[in-house]
Amino acid sequence: MAVIATQNNLTQEILSQNIWKLMFRLSAPAIVGMSINGINAFVDALFVGQFVGQNAVAAISLAFPLTMITNGFSAMIGVGASSVLSMAIGSNDTDAQKKIFGTLTALSTIVSAVLTLLGIYFARDLIGFLGGKGEILEMGTLYYRITMIGAFFRVYAVAINMVIRAEGKIKEAMGLSILSTLLNLVLNPLFIIVFGWGVAGAAWATVAAMGVFTILGVWYFARGHASYPVALTTFSLESKLLRPILSIGVSAMMLQIMFFVQQTVVFKTLAHYGTDWDLAFMGSCYRVFLLVILPTMGFAQAMQPIVGINYGAKDYDRVKRTFTIFASSGTVFMLFIWLLTMIFPTTILGWMLPDATLTANDLLNFRLMLLPIPTIPIFLIATTFFQSIGNARDAGFVLIAREVLLYIPATLLLPLWFGVNGVYYAGIPVNAVVVVVVGWMIWREFGKLKG
Repeated sequence: MAVIATQNNLTQEILSQNIWKLMFRLSAPAIVGMSINGINAFVDALFVGQFVGQNAVAAISLAFPLTMITNGFSAMIGVGASSVLSMAIGSNDTDAQKKIFGTLTALSTIVSAVLTLLGIYFARDLIGFLGGKGEILEMGTLYYRITMIGAFFRVYAVAINMVIRAEGKIKEAMGLSILSTLLNLVLNPLFIIVFGWGVAGAAWATVAAMGVFTILGVWYFARGHASYPVALTTFSLESKLLRPILSIGVSAMMLQIMFFVQQTVVFKTLAHYGTDWDLAFMGSCYRVFLLVILPTMGFAQAMQPIVGINYGAKDYDRVKRTFTIFASSGTVFMLFIWLLTMIFPTTILGWMLPDATLTANDLLNFRLMLLPIPTIPIFLIATTFFQSIGNARDAGFVLIAREVLLYIPATLLLPLWFGVNGVYYAGIPVNAVVVVVVGWMIWREFGKLKG
């Protein structure tokens, strides 16, 4: 009865509380949680750059896009299950609520087993394909193989955390993320410096941290902290849930997979036009870029249960107001962080490349790469909005249009005239077009949502 009462209270708050109050209440822990998660990837490059060397940064930079494949499948399962769960809570579908956990567990186990086997076997070929040679190839292969040993932890832990956020428990999800990230912060210097494991130490630290993250997520459900009924001992691929999870989740997976494709093109282009330094520098720039945009993902994740639950309850006016408030607030918040990175690029890049002498051209490229960041919130929040209401088609279209139709051609064509610099220029025209297209798609969707 206590679980039912908690669920009713939480659901009623999401259905009726002032949206601005909900945004401040849910966004703050979501932003902190996403930023903490992003530090995991940043920390690897930080310690490797400081204590192993520039080639090691280049090696893990080449492996980093490959981890997006694993992240893509965790996003597919987590976002799909989250969307289905939120709408089930809004429509009071208790059968779906009970079976979400078991379906998520079974799907994560199958997917991660396949990813582990393929990742370990093809690691060298993949790192080589991305441009790795000599020492960089060896270190990159070692780093990626170790991370793939822990593929299950990465897939399952992230998916579980997304489902916890989907019921509105943003603070609880954040707490689990913080604990695993703090462990990674402790293990990185221990494994890299004290044990002298180099890039392997960075990989093992991530695997161990994600393993603990998984245990904490399972413990959350085992202790009965979920605000909805959960069948803990039922593990099966429920056809009723599997189809919507996959159809909605595929668009989330595409965000990660398209990022991998984009990164493949970027690093292959840099390997053709540039040097090992260009690989290391781009890898560092990307990690800063991802760290800066993570708060926007926090806004998107905080918005998801509000939109999903209210959409399930058919309160479409509230759904539209929620998107408008979160998109505008996320953009304003992003501007502050963006300005700091534009003003202090030398300091930020120096954390990962301490021995490098950054030229004026390097700093220009860094600033040009980060220039479109203020347009990112509308893209990410709109994608999450479409996923939250089960509109997988539009969510998928936005991602394909940005990465395949626009970004990849720009990355291939601009270097023909500008060399390595052209890779950094690509995001400017691409994001300008995307924000216009996404704005029109949202306006069209709002026209359909009439309560």
